[in-house]
Amino acid sequence: MTGPIGPPGPEGKAGSAGTVLRVFVQECASQARCTARCDENEYPVNGTCNRGDRFDMDEAGVYCFSTTESPKGMIARAICARK
Repeated sequence: MTGPIGPPGPEGKAGSAGTVLRVFVQECASQARCTARCDENEYPVNGTCNRGDRFDMDEAGVYCFSTTESPKGMIARAICARK
């Protein structure tokens, strides 16, 4: 059973019209891991790795893992948004 409807809450604040995104690219020598980290006032919203590399992301950046050697090296790309 539910109770009566309560009073409305306070009016929300208007948000900004756009979010500023920044792409950070980290090039690494051919190795097992390459990391692209966002700045302290940013957080990652997406990212990419080289084809065939495994992609992982946490609250600070993008991580690319490779099990093969590549003469071109590795590239990790983080798409970062301001907090």
